[in-house]
Amino acid sequence: MELVTLAATLATLFFSEALKEGGKTLGKEVSERTAQLVTSVRNKFKSSGTEGLLVRAEKQPSESNIALVEAELVAQIEEDPSFATQLQDLVQQLQAAGVVRQVMASGLDLSGDLEAGDLTQRSTQAGAVDQVMLADVKAQNIKLGNLTQDS
Repeated sequence: MELVTLAATLATLFFSEALKEGGKTLGKEVSERTAQLVTSVRNKFKSSGTEGLLVRAEKQPSESNIALVEAELVAQIEEDPSFATQLQDLVQQLQAAGVVRQVMASGLDLSGDLEAGDLTQRSTQAGAVDQVMLADVKAQNIKLGNLTQDS
């Protein structure tokens, strides 16, 4: 998994209510992996002196605050390959345990218009599902139609 994708995945997972709920419903394994992920990220931010970014984003999970956390995660992952490996392993373990994460049309910054229709996110896998559709999208005009999320 490339670094930017890993950081985006971690930021989404870290602030995901579905993951927190999934830890409760999927049992001990997911709860333990979730706790390891949160602890690893929190400890890294603390040791690097950037814990304030994380605390602010937890208190106010706005797109801009989460983007700052994501950018800091990219920097920390680039600086520390062992941290990157640890996080990749935890994400893979969560995926293997049945946590489904689907993201569609995220982080788009267009100078023109955006028209989207007939977009569907569907998960047939049992377990925690975190679906994000059209997040952090900026455009002159946005026209949407027939957007569906099923789990």
